Amino acid sequence: MTRLLHLSDPHFGAADEATARSFLDCAAELAPDLTVLSGDLTMRARRSELAAAKSFVDQLPQPHFVIPGNHDIPAFNQPFDRVFRPFRRYRETFGPDLEPILRKGSIEIVGLNSSRGIGPQLDWSKGILSQAQLQRAASRFASPSPGLRILTLHHPLLAPPDHRRDVVKPLPALVSLLTASHVDLVLCGHFHQSLIGIVGKDAKWSTIVSQAPTVCSTRLQGEPPGFHMIHHDGDSLRIVLHRFDQTRFIECSVMDFRRAGTGWQPIS
Repeated sequence: MTRLLHLSDPHFGAADEATARSFLDCAAELAPDLTVLSGDLTMRARRSELAAAKSFVDQLPQPHFVIPGNHDIPAFNQPFDRVFRPFRRYRETFGPDLEPILRKGSIEIVGLNSSRGIGPQLDWSKGILSQAQLQRAASRFASPSPGLRILTLHHPLLAPPDHRRDVVKPLPALVSLLTASHVDLVLCGHFHQSLIGIVGKDAKWSTIVSQAPTVCSTRLQGEPPGFHMIHHDGDSLRIVLHRFDQTRFIECSVMDFRRAGTGWQPIS
C-alpha cells in the first residue's frame, strides 16, 4: 500500500502557529510515503512569510512535493516583481522549478502552475492553464504509468454547492488531458474547503479529485483546518479527511474508490 499526505494553503502570514505545530506532529506520526503541498504557502510572498513557510516545509515528512499558489506572488506594494518576476522570491526559497515532476516507486506525479502575477481577467487570483502547459504535462505522462498517476495544481476543478468562485480554466481541456493520459488522481486546494469527487465520468476515463482545505490558516471558509490522507492499493483508493479539533487533528470522514476499465468510481 502507498500512503500520501495531501495538504494545502497554510498561508504563512495568516497561519495559526499552534495548528501548524499540531499538524507537523500528526504528519510525523502518520509517516506517509509522499507529502504533497498544493500551493499558497504564504499570504504575499513577504520574506518573513517565506522563511516561516520554508521552516514548515523542511519539517514535513520526506519526500515532499511542493507547488506555488496565487498567494505566493507579491502584492501590488511590489509592482515590478508582481508584473515581471512574480515567482522570484518563491524560486529563491523553494527552488527554480514551478512545475516539478517526481517518480517514486509506484507513484508518478506532475505539477502544473495555475497561478499568474497579472492577466486580462479582473480577478487575478483565478487559476489559468495555457495550452503549452497542458501539452507539456501530456508529454510528461507519455511513458507507461508505474501504478498511480497524479497531477497537482493549486486551483480546484470542483465547485462546492452555491460557490461563486471559479474553478481552473480551461477546465474541458484539462479534463481531456486527464482522460487521454489516464490520470488517476488530481491534488489541489485554493477554496479552503474539503471536497472529494471525480471528473470525466461522462468520458472514457474518470479521475479522482482531492481538494484539500487549508491546513493551518486563520482564513477559514466555514470549516476547520484539515488535510487528506490517501491510501492506494492497486485498484482501490481511500481518502480520509482529518480535521483540527481544538488541540489535535482527528479522522473525520472517509471516501472509497475502485478502478475499473473506465477509471475510478466511488464506492457507496
